[in-house]
Amino acid sequence: MSLTSLPKAELHLHIEGTMEPELVFELAARNHVTLPFADVEDLRDRYVFADLQSFLNLYYAAMDVLRTAD
Repeated sequence: MSLTSLPKAELHLHIEGTMEPELVFELAARNHVTLPFADVEDLRDRYVFADLQSFLNLYYAAMDVLRTAD
């Protein structure tokens, strides 16, 4: 049996980094969070990062909509 054939599991994941723009806007509306993006397409367009700061700005905005356990 080779290592590549063994089952794999995600050991560490930042869930806010996996959210699609639609979900970010849905959670923002539900949790009364104002986003710094005009709409879903504006957010999606920003998924191309020029530098670390542009990534962090998006990451922290997505993290901010996570307010409740459900």
